Amino acid sequence: MSSSFLLSKAVRQRHIAQVRGFSLVELLVVLAMLGILARIAMPAYQRYVTQSRAQAATADLVGMALALENTFQKTLSYPVYGTQTTISGGDTNFTSWTPSQGSYFTYKVTSTSSTFTVTAVGTGAMSSSCILTLTNANVRSAPSDNACGITSW
Repeated sequence: MSSSFLLSKAVRQRHIAQVRGFSLVELLVVLAMLGILARIAMPAYQRYVTQSRAQAATADLVGMALALENTFQKTLSYPVYGTQTTISGGDTNFTSWTPSQGSYFTYKVTSTSSTFTVTAVGTGAMSSSCILTLTNANVRSAPSDNACGITSW
């Protein structure tokens, strides 16, 4: 055999040995980096989800208030509900309103013939200290401890 053939065979074998794949150490380093990135990203993602659910609940409260205002425009009085009456949609005065966040919030209304307060209280995956309110005077409140991911709306 010629020396050039042996040389090229040796070069080919070295090249094949170099491109076989990743070593176990390299794979472990990549897995560790992915774990660190996931550990950093998950809390930020959870905060984002909490904020978006709270924002959707505020839109639900506005929808409830609009339904009450609609009744007021027709009858010149708000429908009277007892203290913190739970509303889940389909109520006579809320036929056009359906909660988009019903699995994460309980919606309640307290009203007299001249005032109302609608409230969304977190349930399930949402903190029960996440309480959002809206009154007939358009006074809006959210917990100051950031339990909902928002402090004002």
